[in-house]
Amino acid sequence: MKSLILICALGLSHADCTIDSATVVLQGPEGGGPAQCGFLAQAYLASTSIAGYLDDAHYLKVSCSTEPPRRAVVQAKIKPIAAR
Repeated sequence: MKSLILICALGLSHADCTIDSATVVLQGPEGGGPAQCGFLAQAYLASTSIAGYLDDAHYLKVSCSTEPPRRAVVQAKIKPIAAR
């Protein structure tokens, strides 16, 4: 299974957190099943500086699928978060 890591603003519902609306989109590592896929994606994110995007105004969403993500996700999409 392939993982897709999305970081979305808290004001955005879970259902509305998509590739197009997320502040950060990363293609994560592959896992054997849904549980392993989600665990590996979280561990991958924790080892990067992008984990700093998880603050009081953002949340993490991990999507696991056997289908490859859209081509637009091949490169990370990162928008700067306004300084507090």
